[in-house]
Amino acid sequence: MTHTGRIGSHVIGVPVILIRSDVLARHRPEIWTAPDGPSADPERERLLAEATILHEIRHFHDALLCPPLYDRFMVEAERNAVAATLIGALSEKGERDPEKSLGEEHAELIELHRVNAASLARRNALAYEPAAVSGIGPAITLVDLLEASALVTELSFLHAAFDEGAYDHWLSLRSSLPAKYTRIISRFSRTRDSFGEDLQRVSAVLMRCLYRPEPSAAALAEAAGLTEREIDALCDPSVIAEQLAETEKRQNYALYTILEPEQHPRRVFTNAVDIAELHGLCRARMPATGFRVDAYHRDVRDFPVPATGFFADADMVTERRLPFVRKADIRAAYGDAFTLYSVKDRQRRATPACGYFPTFGTEPCLDLSRVDLMLGLRFGTQALLGEKVSYNHAMDQAYAALYRRWMD
Repeated sequence: MTHTGRIGSHVIGVPVILIRSDVLARHRPEIWTAPDGPSADPERERLLAEATILHEIRHFHDALLCPPLYDRFMVEAERNAVAATLIGALSEKGERDPEKSLGEEHAELIELHRVNAASLARRNALAYEPAAVSGIGPAITLVDLLEASALVTELSFLHAAFDEGAYDHWLSLRSSLPAKYTRIISRFSRTRDSFGEDLQRVSAVLMRCLYRPEPSAAALAEAAGLTEREIDALCDPSVIAEQLAETEKRQNYALYTILEPEQHPRRVFTNAVDIAELHGLCRARMPATGFRVDAYHRDVRDFPVPATGFFADADMVTERRLPFVRKADIRAAYGDAFTLYSVKDRQRRATPACGYFPTFGTEPCLDLSRVDLMLGLRFGTQALLGEKVSYNHAMDQAYAALYRRWMD
């Protein structure tokens, strides 16, 4: 299984993971009917699908604990408030009123948001600079570190499930994944008898590089130049815990002090305080695992868990090869369901093309309606804020139909 989510939390700054519905069909075949029929080895497919879900969840937690990516969440919280204000200014009873237009104060609000976002982008510019890492490659980036961390989590979960089979899976991935990800893992493995301990060592190196006040690929280059003993000392859990505490001193968010409109109760409106609370929960839980990747995936439900957004890609919709599922069955299996829109499959049954539900049936850290609000506001106000926003084919289609009048 490889990374199948199209856009992760670390990119869009919204507490949600996005997974193609065919992956979810393999994870829960008792409620999703795969278009290609049942798998020859359903238990293996279930575990591979769950590993993909964990991969995406790890992106979310890494993003909360990595300062420049935490900034991204804060920028989106502010954007969410600005977008709601703009729509409110143009609305009459929830629909765009052609008699209304944005005033000077709204133009100033848009400009304020752009200035704030640009300020944080400048502050974090060095974090995104590519670095040459000996034995790995000339252009390693922060995103490569995130992908390697999520992949290590995926492999550690499979190691606990498959034991020796996980190493064989890793060997197959080495030939199909981008070389930068696999070389990061190979560089910090000792190729000793325990694949699980190798994965733990790589995970510790990556947390050391990501959970620091100034994370960057350059930090990986520094680690790659050390002796094996020095690497072990640098990535001791106490050292990672100390630097994670240091990130608190860096985070001074006077960024957003405006506009949580009174007409939007907090339970449906996501602001900087909500994101800070999620960060605090995650920051408390990660040290409790001893910064061990095997403890992380074992205890992941104790962390703030984002909702899952499921979607069908363009080919699945065009060919009507969507996994069939009833909304009632999603709700029964996961505890809730929010459908954006449904289409017909080849048997002319209406099946949800995209929507949201609680991951693993765990109460999501952001209500499904709030996930929909954040993603919808981002998409619907892209023209007003001068930004291009895209998620995937099915969600883009759903939000375009809902917000078309705001996007012109």
